[in-house]
Amino acid sequence: MRKKQVHEYVSRRKEPKKKYRRRSTFGVGLDGEKWVNYLEQYSDEVEQLMKLAPNKRRFYQQGMRTATLIQSIS
Repeated sequence: MRKKQVHEYVSRRKEPKKKYRRRSTFGVGLDGEKWVNYLEQYSDEVEQLMKLAPNKRRFYQQGMRTATLIQSIS
């Protein structure tokens, strides 16, 4: 996930004042897998929400691109 640069999309970034990361690489990988599974499960509902808020389409497309990158890794 780090090589594809999608780990920042799945989990929080490290805060500047914190010494340690919030999540391990393994935890970020698990979160990404869960996130992709939820997207597949609720794809119809997400499509309906996108029809209600077309101004958010760019963020939706960015998320879908990230989801396909995560799927290609696993």
